[in-house]
This record gives sequence, structure tokens and C-alpha cells, in this order.
Amino acid sequence: MHWPKGIQAKGEIRTQFHHVIDVVPTILEATQIAAPKEVNGIAQKPVEGTSIAYSFDNATAKDRRTTQYFEMFTNRAIYDDGWVAASRFGVPWDTASRYGDFEDAPWELYNIAEDFSQAKDLAAANPAKLKQLQTKFVQEAQKYDVLPLDPRFAERFDPKLRVGGEPPTNWIYYGNNVWLPEPVGPQLFPRGHTITAEVEVPKGGVEGVITCAGAFSAGWSLYVKDNKPNFRYTVFDVGDVTIPGTVKLPQGKVTIKTEFTPDGSPEGGGTLIMFVNDQPAGEGKLTRSLFRHGLEPFEVGRDSITAISPDYRNAGKFEFTGQIDQVSFALK
Repeated sequence: MHWPKGIQAKGEIRTQFHHVIDVVPTILEATQIAAPKEVNGIAQKPVEGTSIAYSFDNATAKDRRTTQYFEMFTNRAIYDDGWVAASRFGVPWDTASRYGDFEDAPWELYNIAEDFSQAKDLAAANPAKLKQLQTKFVQEAQKYDVLPLDPRFAERFDPKLRVGGEPPTNWIYYGNNVWLPEPVGPQLFPRGHTITAEVEVPKGGVEGVITCAGAFSAGWSLYVKDNKPNFRYTVFDVGDVTIPGTVKLPQGKVTIKTEFTPDGSPEGGGTLIMFVNDQPAGEGKLTRSLFRHGLEPFEVGRDSITAISPDYRNAGKFEFTGQIDQVSFALK
């Protein structure tokens, strides 16, 4: 921490226990700003961290954060007065498994006041202390709304699973300014589907992204370049395909359509055909496709973050220069 006007100590180390949630309270105290009770009309929960400012000029100050829980996908830990108990369930690179019971996962126990690197597991030698910390974890989990614990990983992050009723099979969006998280936009690949865009082409032609989802690493984009429709599918440099259009767009109201027919391969490949006003305007083969396309959004009218196609990598958002009346998506 560097604050010449506010911290007298220079080049020193502090050993009080703190957590990342303590950063905001520290900034608020240092700037003498009260935490807001309301933001944009929404009542705010109390700030749960503890300011670190008390230690700035007192290296031996007693810790003000004496307890801190940790939990992620039922990997659990609790710090309490120099002790840490922890239980691991699952590993971050296995995102889809549903085996095992996290309640059966073993716990470890460390006295970090004496064993900072957590080299000596004391769980077997001190079961009473372990039990105390396990109880403490449950208390903190209840206090801070951690419960119920949920061991799912990728499944838990998939917003489309939170929708009630039958999954949708068609979607319609209007205008040039649509931005949604990719999982709650149209769920197309690797299933057969059509994309139909009703656009207005001004005099002199048009260019830009009509609709897209995903990123430079994995994603798809329907766009116009040199007044011709193009389709790009990107799969981590192992299945990247650009399908160029063969028909220039006429002036006025135009219907641009793509139709994807799966080939039944486990890689999710298939044939994609483009149409302009119901006339064939380009065809190509996708060698593989994905059911998710990374963290970047589904969009209509532009590609805002990283370019899915190298054709417009240096063109910023490559916004569509005509008017998009609507874009409809339908599973076949």
C-alpha cells in the first residue's frame, strides 16, 4: 500500500490476517466515504469486510479479522484465530462431473500461527479442534447466505437451465442494438437451425455484423463485407471456417438467411448454406461446432469485444451500417 500523506510507515510488512473483501472497507475509511445505503434505488446489503487501516501505522495491532469462511463449488475452508480447516471436493478442470458426495470429503487442519505454509495436517491429532472449526464453518455459512451448498460446476453456471417450462426453439430480436449473455441468447449449434435477418440496405451498399455470439477463440458471426454476406465459425484454431457470400445485396429491403444441417458427426459438423432473398448465396462445411462459445455475448448489429472473424479484426465493433428490422432464429 502506498499513501504518502496517509501512511507514515515505510517499507514495512504487516502480518494481520485479512481477506480480499477487506479492500473496499479500507478504501472507504481512507477516503472518509460512507458505504451507500442505496444505489439506483436498490437497497444495499451492509459491507461485510473489515478495514485494514488500523494496521497502517501499528505493526503489532491486534487482528480485527479473526474469522473468515471460504467456499467455492463445495470446496470449503474456515480461518479462525490462527487456525485453518479445509476440505477439497473436485478439481477446477473437471467441470461436468456429478459423482461423489462432498459431505464425505476429508478435512485438513492447520495451525497457521505456527505453520504458515500449512505443511503439517493436524486433523488426526486434534479432532476436537477440527470439529470446532467445522461447526464454525456452518455458522458462518448460515450467516453469510452460503447455504445451500451446490457441487455443480458448469451446469450451475448455465443460465438456460434456470428457465421454467420447455426449452425455447425459436427466438426473435429487433433492431441494431441487442446484447445478451451468450447462454441466454439463441442456442443453435450443433443442432440444425436457420437464421433469418430482415435488413434494409441503403444506397451504395452496406457492411458490418448482423448477428454473432462468442469470441475470437470460439464463436460464430453472420456479417456483410464488400456488400456480400459471410459466415464465420471459429473453434479454437482447429475448426475455423469462413463461408464467403457469392451474391451482392441489392438496395432496399433484403432477407438474408443461413441454414445449418448437421452431418451427425460427434464433432458437430454439418453444411451451412446462405441465401439472399431466397436465392443461394454461398455454401460451406463446418467441421465441428460447440454448444457454448465462451464468455463474450450474443449480439445483433455489431461484434463488440474480440472479433470472431479476421475479416474485421481491425474494424472495431464492425457495426452494421444498414437497418436491421429483425433477426429470427429457429431450430429445425
